[in-house]
Amino acid sequence: MTFTILSLTAAYALVAALVTYLLVLTRLHWVLKAAATMATVALIVMTFFGIGELRGLPTDGPLPTSFRMLWAQVIEPNPLQGEKGHVFFWLQTLDINNFPVGQPRAYQLAYSDDLKIKVGEAMNKIKQGDEIQGKIDAKKALPEDTAEALAQEIQTGVLDARVGGASTVGERIMSFDPSMLTFAPEAAPITPGKAP
Repeated sequence: MTFTILSLTAAYALVAALVTYLLVLTRLHWVLKAAATMATVALIVMTFFGIGELRGLPTDGPLPTSFRMLWAQVIEPNPLQGEKGHVFFWLQTLDINNFPVGQPRAYQLAYSDDLKIKVGEAMNKIKQGDEIQGKIDAKKALPEDTAEALAQEIQTGVLDARVGGASTVGERIMSFDPSMLTFAPEAAPITPGKAP
């Protein structure tokens, strides 16, 4: 993993050096220079998100809408050290027919008491040998507040991310309402019917 990240960084540094050469030492038309500059800026964004996906840390993106829960860990908040709690998941995405898609992935959500209770119940079932399926209800995920109230909530969440108002670098945990999440025994995969 470290080799991959270092290789991507070195490759990007080489591209940036070549673009700098094009901009400074050549007599190319200004349109070509502008295109090279825009491509380099686009690569900055692509590299940032690409490395973020490769780093092996839990993703702070949204959970899949349907998944098999393989394991979870709840880290409760520690007010003495100014740390907010987290809930870490190890999930396998399921498609609409309940077949696994891709490799399992680690996710993290912000701690809440409701989420802790739901995860605890699901973990007890997993420990008993059951396979647990989680689903996110998209209808419950839609905000009912006005745009102003939602903007204020986002601003307050950003300022409260850490003591002193500074958020942790590279951490953008999404706001998650535990009522959107339900756990149940995993449904059997839907297989196509036989032709008559």
